[in-house]
Amino acid sequence: MEADLRQRLETLDLVEFHIDSLIDNSVTDFDVFIRIQGEIVLYGAAGYRWFRQEISDLLGFGYTSLLVRREDQVKTRTYLNLARLPLLQKNLAPSERINVIDNIGTEFLKCVYDTPLVEGVIERGKTLAKEIADCIEEDPGSVKFLNHLVEHDSYTYRHSIRVAMFAVAISMGLGISDSERLHDIALGGIFHDIGKKGVSLEVLNKPGVLTKSEWEILRTHPKNGWLDVKDTILSHVPREIILHHHEKRNGSGYPDGLDRHSLLHEVQVATLADIFDALTSNRAYQSRRTPFEALSFIKTKLVGEEVSSEAFKALVQVLAQ
Repeated sequence: MEADLRQRLETLDLVEFHIDSLIDNSVTDFDVFIRIQGEIVLYGAAGYRWFRQEISDLLGFGYTSLLVRREDQVKTRTYLNLARLPLLQKNLAPSERINVIDNIGTEFLKCVYDTPLVEGVIERGKTLAKEIADCIEEDPGSVKFLNHLVEHDSYTYRHSIRVAMFAVAISMGLGISDSERLHDIALGGIFHDIGKKGVSLEVLNKPGVLTKSEWEILRTHPKNGWLDVKDTILSHVPREIILHHHEKRNGSGYPDGLDRHSLLHEVQVATLADIFDALTSNRAYQSRRTPFEALSFIKTKLVGEEVSSEAFKALVQVLAQ
């Protein structure tokens, strides 16, 4: 049996994966093999977590590369793209750190939109969600310092990070302090528009009114995003935010026409964060509003019927700090 296993391993179509590409405390979503005395051996199955000491030991023993299946090259490329993202400098004040997280998060989502949602991607998203929650817990008013100058092509990526930030700040204003709950809310914000992966930039950034067919395509993104994540390790709350962030309290939203009695509290918070950031950002089809103008619009047009009045009061309170 052992001989049969060795023979099967030798017939695999493998390519090199450089050991110095591995990063501390990271997970590889693909099987990793090593050649020892001429024989190929499975070193770590998919889901293996790497630590700096083990990486250093392998290099110290003279190994410069491992082996991965050729068919897993999309996963390895994703891992490498995520590995190149800069680390957060946590010694910065929250008012400065918030924009660094914004920039790192934008680069993270650029990687995400080009790859399947493998476990390593979601794990990095969880790390980002924690960094967002930690920063805002330290200073809820730090969201006021976000730079809203956004290029059209990067809007979708940056918008998602900011929705996460505003959603956490609103939640804290509502008295939510449980770290796990805040992390889930942030994670939902980060991935809430993931279904837009399948929508062309021509539609997303169209300067004029969308045609009926273009609008129908755009309206599919919550359901498509949910389909992308339903079989992943993402928990219930982030999935609900992805699926239902365009629902309205009066039941007139999409895709399921849920009302305030059926919508999770966390979803309603994310919906308000989504609307506020969209209104205060430059878009292909609209100029950005000031925070005051955006709040005035939400108060007069949306509060009660479409968004939660309690969540709105919490947002006002956060921005007034």
